[in-house]
Amino acid sequence: MASALVSALAARGISLQLADPMKADVVVVLHARTADDAVMGTFAALSRLAARPVPPQLLVHVADGSRAGAGAAGVVKTAGREWGAEYVCITHASADHLAAGVADELAYGAGEREVRWGASRAVLARVAAPFRGPVRPVPAGPWIVSGGARGVTAACCVALARAGMRRVVLLGRSALTDEPLVCRDAHDEAALKRALISGAEGKPNLGAINKQVKEILAQREVRANIAHLEAYDCEVRYASVDVTDTAAVSVLVADVRATWGPITGLVHAAGVLADKRLGDKTAEQFASVMTTKIDGATALLTACAGEPLEVLCFFSSVAAHSGNAGQSDYAAANAMLDHWAVTERAARGDGCRVVSMAWGPWDGGMVTESLARHFTSRGIGLIPLAGGAQAMVDEIERGQHAQVIVGCGLDDGDHARPETVHVDVQRMPMLADHAINGIVVLPMTMALDTLLGVGRRTVGPQAALRDLSLFQGALLPEGTASLTVAVEEISTDAAQVTLTHPGGRPAYRARVERLETEPPVAPLVPSRTADLPTVCDAPYEQALFHGPAFAVIREVLRCDAQGIVARLATAGAMGWRGQWQLDPAALDGALQLLRVWGFAQDGKPSLPTGIGAVEPWGEWPRSGDVMCHIDAVREHASRLRATATFTDVGGTRVHARLRDIVMHTQDS
Repeated sequence: MASALVSALAARGISLQLADPMKADVVVVLHARTADDAVMGTFAALSRLAARPVPPQLLVHVADGSRAGAGAAGVVKTAGREWGAEYVCITHASADHLAAGVADELAYGAGEREVRWGASRAVLARVAAPFRGPVRPVPAGPWIVSGGARGVTAACCVALARAGMRRVVLLGRSALTDEPLVCRDAHDEAALKRALISGAEGKPNLGAINKQVKEILAQREVRANIAHLEAYDCEVRYASVDVTDTAAVSVLVADVRATWGPITGLVHAAGVLADKRLGDKTAEQFASVMTTKIDGATALLTACAGEPLEVLCFFSSVAAHSGNAGQSDYAAANAMLDHWAVTERAARGDGCRVVSMAWGPWDGGMVTESLARHFTSRGIGLIPLAGGAQAMVDEIERGQHAQVIVGCGLDDGDHARPETVHVDVQRMPMLADHAINGIVVLPMTMALDTLLGVGRRTVGPQAALRDLSLFQGALLPEGTASLTVAVEEISTDAAQVTLTHPGGRPAYRARVERLETEPPVAPLVPSRTADLPTVCDAPYEQALFHGPAFAVIREVLRCDAQGIVARLATAGAMGWRGQWQLDPAALDGALQLLRVWGFAQDGKPSLPTGIGAVEPWGEWPRSGDVMCHIDAVREHASRLRATATFTDVGGTRVHARLRDIVMHTQDS
């Protein structure tokens, strides 16, 4: 893989050589594709690399879309955060052409951190997800809640009780025992210490007393939380059980079912921390954190395999999405829970609300006062107990997504950092041939491709663009440009996507909707007309500004008052590198043809300003040619309007359609 990747990068103009991982600038982590235990293998490898005096500049994680691959990515993200290194996590569904796919991402990617390669390339990013679905009632129960007797999970249980939970079993590590009589009137930590010291026989063991004080305070908190739940008419049972012990959990669930009936709600919130940076953390410490989360989830789901669950909720962490210094194990375990939620949701259907809630830092629970001050100093807000608890109830009652981030991320002051699209002529040399008056211009069809790719993450793969607008196109006077991506979810089937200039001015905007229509009947491919306008014989010499890399018009077959038909080359046929949603080369060819048609009608050149709809059907061909049929009309002196239909060369099936293309006459 290493030598194949070096060769593939060289073919793309990037010169690297093989090096010892302890010295390399770029480290590619393949354990999620090759190792039986991908997570521990990744941890072991990166722990060794932590001993480097100078860390690598770039970490590349390659996975196969498995749960273990998601966990290994959490380790890589944490390493990037601890070492100040960039990282990219690539999920590549197939082992075929793996080196070429990774090379394409490194050579032509725009710096995105999480990418999935399959039939098309998808970039993962956070998007706002307002509630839009109908309210579903919180089931009465019984519920099983791991880690629910103390801390933030207990606050969430109280919120669930207010919303309708009536029976709950709280799983905890420690058994509830009676306090020593000497502690009866001691109401805080200092008073408890004094009482236990005074009641000790002989010389008091201060270490043992401090431990006993913590146990007493913890048990008081459990009893107070139980009383709080009971105040809302919720029956509570507390069980001291090892949540990772499948047999013990199964016995408990069977007993609850026999006493209270089938389990309808399951929350897995139990977790432990063992924060240490890579290189300092032992394999045993790493495994202990993983075990509580993953073996605990396995035990709970196994025990509840036959239960009619209406709610399944995992407590995850933003560390799973961005890594967190010292928490490679916690990031890995929670990333696996996030992945698990997606597969469970697909398996259980609409009858069960499945969600993995990745929490930001709370104002309480595992966040100590000193850690809270640290977060606040970095501009990272803390989730209030009452607000976070209500957020969980809201998500159960009205949410739709299997993975949800609540609160701030771990980047400074970052709620949902906008995705940035970098355009660089050095990475995409064909752009040099898309210049007007010597200045490179980002083709509208490349912006279209980005908008569609981002929108598909919200509405699914069968998506169409509507109302594509050009506000102020991206110019590359220095050969580079950066645009940020903003997504506003309109509904579960629609979103608005905007590409914005660094100064905040919108560049392109479109609405992405789920495509429900079937493809139209393919138009007939005409024979070449004998009396074509002269511009059709040499379009790049008369009507078009495009250079050789954009010379996709192979042959014009018809050009008359009703429109124009031509055979166009695809991006693959033109040698364009990269992975596209559709094909910006062929789509740009349609805009070129419309400009040629307008020029043939009255000699006026024009530029695109909007597209009413982009409707793709099936997978776009990756090589060869396509036919483009354009029906056009000049609405008035300065505006053209047209519809372009793309078919295979034989005219048997429709690949895509651009409706209501608008072109305006170009100023001289």
